[in-house]
Amino acid sequence: MNDRMRDGKTVDQEQALLDYVVRLERFAEGRRAIIVHLSELRPYNRREHHFRIAASCFDKLSKKHESALFRLASGDHVFITKGATIEEIEEPVTRLRYLFSLDPLLSMAGTQEDKFCTWFNLETDWAELKKAAETALTQRRAEATQRPKPKPQAEPLDPRRLGQIEQTIATADLSPLVRRQPICLAIENRQIEPLLLEIFVSIGELGRAVMPGVDIAADRWLFQHLTRLLDQRVLSLLKSKGEIDPKRGFSLNLNVATVLSPEFQEFDRVVGAERASAAVIELQQIDIYADPGSYMFAREWLKERGYKICVDGVKPLLMPLVDRERLGVDLVKLEWTPDLSTNLDNKVAHDVQEAIERIGRDRVILSRCENEACLELGQKLGITMYQGHHFDALMRARVAGGAAAAPAAAAAPTQRAAS
Repeated sequence: MNDRMRDGKTVDQEQALLDYVVRLERFAEGRRAIIVHLSELRPYNRREHHFRIAASCFDKLSKKHESALFRLASGDHVFITKGATIEEIEEPVTRLRYLFSLDPLLSMAGTQEDKFCTWFNLETDWAELKKAAETALTQRRAEATQRPKPKPQAEPLDPRRLGQIEQTIATADLSPLVRRQPICLAIENRQIEPLLLEIFVSIGELGRAVMPGVDIAADRWLFQHLTRLLDQRVLSLLKSKGEIDPKRGFSLNLNVATVLSPEFQEFDRVVGAERASAAVIELQQIDIYADPGSYMFAREWLKERGYKICVDGVKPLLMPLVDRERLGVDLVKLEWTPDLSTNLDNKVAHDVQEAIERIGRDRVILSRCENEACLELGQKLGITMYQGHHFDALMRARVAGGAAAAPAAAAAPTQRAAS
């Protein structure tokens, strides 16, 4: 629900809720209320379409009984109705529980720790509901005074801008944007050893350099087209400048179409069979499934040349769907997200744990590791390979202080944000 107008002034939902509850003090008979704490869901379950669907779950009940629904700035929904039974109110709540069943918040459903909903019988709990409304209004006003000035919204990539970026990339020197991030092996006593370097272009820095104010990853398919051009430029750069260390393994994140291109065949010729056997080609999960025929052809060609293959970009929710043997890959790169709590106490973590056992503990790389909790989680899951800013920091500490400094550094998690 949108904020309302009163006497030419905007009245936010928190104020409207409090006003409504106050008016109900003498009319509490037969009324019940429920607060659905959608604000406690993970960020990916708190997008605009989630809130619209949540509100629509109460439509049927609203038509049957006198009701009011308030959507607070936090995302919480407050539903107040007269004459409805608990069973009737539970029907839309049950649908919401099902819709968000994979969120960690719902893992405690049916227990005393269940925090998805708060129920009120206004005949006895009117004061508690009023207090909840006052608290919500206070929080909204406090956030409004502390809220920083919003940054200008980045414009999405479109075909015209894509053409401009392509022209720039075709001639620009991309070497300042090329990054190298180690994939590490964590062994006993938290000793960290580098296995190989992933070589890639920093997309964030590329966007800021060639077209500031434009989100070049906003449109998935236009961005996919752009990455093919980037692949070619990176291959050319690595080939011409000889930046691949023949004594060290490396990985490249490429499109399937790039693997089948003349540019990659020329790169392979320069790299040679010896270095190819120490290389990993990372292919995005979405790219593999988009064209299975091309993927299988590319896979067989890569294996014939001696490359290893890694499925990249696997989200926790999709990890159970990965069949490593059927895909014919050597490694699977799992992206760490907050779903993966170190206690393994939710359905997502449990399903991921089962998938890792099936795929092979020594075949999984836990990526996007930002803090010490990622290592703690990975060790509980039996994972030994890691990548992310936290391990970048550990490796820097090791270089700065010697090999003995690495285990000690692991006790102090880095707070560096993902770039």
